[in-house]
Amino acid sequence: MLRWLLLIPFALLFAIGSGLAALMVAGVASPDLGLLIGGGFERLLAALFDQAERGFDPGPTAEAAFSLLGRLGFAILVLPVVLVAIASELFRFRSGLIQSGLTGLLAALLPLAMLGMARAPSAGELQVVSALFLVGAATGFVYWLIAGRGAGGEKREPQRQA
Repeated sequence: MLRWLLLIPFALLFAIGSGLAALMVAGVASPDLGLLIGGGFERLLAALFDQAERGFDPGPTAEAAFSLLGRLGFAILVLPVVLVAIASELFRFRSGLIQSGLTGLLAALLPLAMLGMARAPSAGELQVVSALFLVGAATGFVYWLIAGRGAGGEKREPQRQA
């Protein structure tokens, strides 16, 4: 019970924080992801200041943009590792490869599903998706290092009939 109350939440918080750090490193290493993150914020701020300069209220635009950014961040950093952690605890997945791989797969696919990609991604988009996979895999690996190796609690020995 102590595992569910202390260790797993701590591992999840630490893994999400390390995923944020991995996302920053990936933004520097991948030019397309860096342009998406940095250029997107730059364009958003320019659009908000432009609206304010023209006399329009930038509040609704900012609210919608930051809501989308929050949902994307949740879909990349939080939801994949939480889903894999719950599945690994319920089904006793103790393999670091399974936990990292599933977390990376979810981190790459959930944002695409959320944005509704109806076409084949371009080469730059594939680079962003692969960077998101690596960020998710790093997040899943950190969770596995802290709490995933003992997923599902202690192994139960089958009872022997006397």
